[in-house]
Amino acid sequence: MERDNDDPIPARFPIDRRRFLAATGTAIGAAGFAGCLSDDDGDGDGDDGNGDGGNGDDGNGADGNGDSDGTEYADITPEGTSWEDLPDLEGSLTIYSGRRESQIGPVLRDIEDYYDGLELDIRFDDNETHLTTILEEGQNSPADIFYTQDSGTLGALAREGRTSSLPDDVIETVPESWRDTDGTWTGVSGRVRCIAYNTDTWDPEDLPDDIFAYADDERFEDDMGWRVDSGSYLSWVRALMIEHGEEFTREYLTDMEDAGVTHYEGGSTTPNAIAAGEVGVGFVNHYYVGRVMDDQPDAPINVTYTDGDLGSLFNVSGTAVLDSSDEQELARNFIRHLLGSEGQQFFVETNREYAVIPGVEYDHEDVPQLEEINYPEFDLNQLADIEPAVDLLREVGIR
Repeated sequence: MERDNDDPIPARFPIDRRRFLAATGTAIGAAGFAGCLSDDDGDGDGDDGNGDGGNGDDGNGADGNGDSDGTEYADITPEGTSWEDLPDLEGSLTIYSGRRESQIGPVLRDIEDYYDGLELDIRFDDNETHLTTILEEGQNSPADIFYTQDSGTLGALAREGRTSSLPDDVIETVPESWRDTDGTWTGVSGRVRCIAYNTDTWDPEDLPDDIFAYADDERFEDDMGWRVDSGSYLSWVRALMIEHGEEFTREYLTDMEDAGVTHYEGGSTTPNAIAAGEVGVGFVNHYYVGRVMDDQPDAPINVTYTDGDLGSLFNVSGTAVLDSSDEQELARNFIRHLLGSEGQQFFVETNREYAVIPGVEYDHEDVPQLEEINYPEFDLNQLADIEPAVDLLREVGIR
């Protein structure tokens, strides 16, 4: 091969609107992983708001977000913004979630419980089913918000013209490569693909730091595993095709199949198999390994990363407001809460994902900070068209 070159999670946050949010234990710091972010992390949002001096629909003025009664609220900023300072949420929202209830349900319910006047109808299914449903429903879709497991599905929805503009403070806070360049969807949490390995079997220095080396290395024959039923895996294969071409990717996938890689379904299945000694190494999103480490402190598992190639691709789970929603302002303010301090800390502390704002630090002692990983620069907007990856995986017999 030559190169061209989930168990339910308990809610963790207070639900009393009047209670001071220090009780959450949120660790907000300006350092975080700010060094890995672009220079696009501005925290101003212009003069197009409806605070004291603007009249924009989103309510983002130079003086912050404002309600029609003159009440002022804070913008989302890279340093982190408390839910206490964000606009109150009142009304009903329907959310189509491509993430499993065990992964995302707790924080969605935390937000709902935080406000007496908020009611959520959350419908869980896989990304592709939701996308197909939204397109079939057209402008009659009951969905206000689409929450996905990966950026590719959001990009596909945006390509169909079914997403609406997000507020300036959201767009200016999340790095450009982790959101829609046109400002209609945004990542809310991130993950890095990694090499998980059984520490009783392997020393990290013996593992290649090139993702493509494993397929041809006889040491790993019949001793590798990966999850193949997720949107993240689909997006990763699409990224390989974009970066290296279809023929190279086909050959790589075929070589992995010939090397006896085991197919798993479900996020924690691969790291659990590694911890149990069923396989020695696996290619997974880092946060699943972090969860196994939390649940099984003595499990013989750890992670390492490839050096600058797509084996360490950073991708996001994200969200968008549908263009057909009758609750545009409420939906946008809900997304602000996902990007607020408590929402971001949920992803870090409970899900073991990375925050997408620099003011929330990653604090897992066994998994490195994002800036310590040499992950490649890759514009996630390129993953909007995922059908070529679906076709290729079917061709090689993986889907």
